[in-house]
Amino acid sequence: MHNPRWMQRCSMHAFRSALAAFALTATAAVATAAPGLAESLLAGMAKAPPVSTPFVLVSYRGVLDRPLVVSGNLRWLGGDNMERDIAKPFRETAKIADGTITVQRGNGEVQRIPLARAPQTNAMLAGFRALLGGDVSALQKDFTLAAQGSEARWVITLTPRTDSIKRQVASLVIDGRNHEPRCLTMMDANGDSSITLVGAMAEQGLRSAAPLESALAARCRNP
Repeated sequence: MHNPRWMQRCSMHAFRSALAAFALTATAAVATAAPGLAESLLAGMAKAPPVSTPFVLVSYRGVLDRPLVVSGNLRWLGGDNMERDIAKPFRETAKIADGTITVQRGNGEVQRIPLARAPQTNAMLAGFRALLGGDVSALQKDFTLAAQGSEARWVITLTPRTDSIKRQVASLVIDGRNHEPRCLTMMDANGDSSITLVGAMAEQGLRSAAPLESALAARCRNP
């Protein structure tokens, strides 16, 4: 029998990972060294709500014998309002609105968590709003940014600055091509990790039901 508290922790871990993937779709514009390139990337990736993207999240956790895979869709509705719908392997809806995260598995009980009790999620949501508005300094309050590559093929690493995020997340690495992100790799402070495919990569799906972390990382990095 599944432990409800453990399932809730896994659900929140999946929500943070998926939210991070969605929230950082414009990060390349922030981290690129050349101002001209940064401006062109920002212009190319800035979006007005509502914004929707598919995702496939693969979580590698020490307590699991095989990776946990969930897929679905993320939507930003403007302001602090976001939704994440998991379609497979179960149905679950998570929403951020009015300072609260609500999670419902199927037709089950709705769980409510104040956003103030999830500082890492709150920071990523703030970063997403900052990026859409072009406020680089807001994102840099929470992360140190570094980038490699060019506009055609880039890798960005975000390292948390604040203690509240450091307690949960060690680093975020985004792989992208041109104006589109492909994958987000989140390394947790406890050594667990997750890789989220977004956009076109998510639409292509996985090549294995239980992909090795090294194989999935290579797919994200290779053309």
